Amino acid sequence: MSEVTLAPDGERTLREAQNLCYRTNVAIVAPEHLLAGALTVLNAAGLAGLPDATTIESAIVMTQGEGSQQISENVMFGSAAREAINGIAGAVREAGGTQITALILAAGTIASGEVNPMFYGALGTTKAALLAALQASENA
Repeated sequence: MSEVTLAPDGERTLREAQNLCYRTNVAIVAPEHLLAGALTVLNAAGLAGLPDATTIESAIVMTQGEGSQQISENVMFGSAAREAINGIAGAVREAGGTQITALILAAGTIASGEVNPMFYGALGTTKAALLAALQASENA
């Protein structure tokens, strides 16, 4: 069985999730940060129909809060974000894949059920509409 690894844009997704934590002074990466990181990477790649960077960051602050003290240590992935990533890796492996892309991370994080439903509203969309936009870009 082949090893499942992160594609370069998958790696960037995890960094963007952590960067959101640093910018908002939150020490734990939540599933919402993971999805936001993937959306940020996908926006940079030019995918249409996704919330813009300002909306994404605003949604993170609305649902995850913002700390008042600058973080001085590394942020850590929380149990729900790790659970989502592990589920995504398992699904990729089961499907015979070997790479986890930003698009797979976005769709998989949504499918995991770990994202707070309020996050979609804060993004100005719904879970179904966001999944549809991701699926449309996958098929384009």
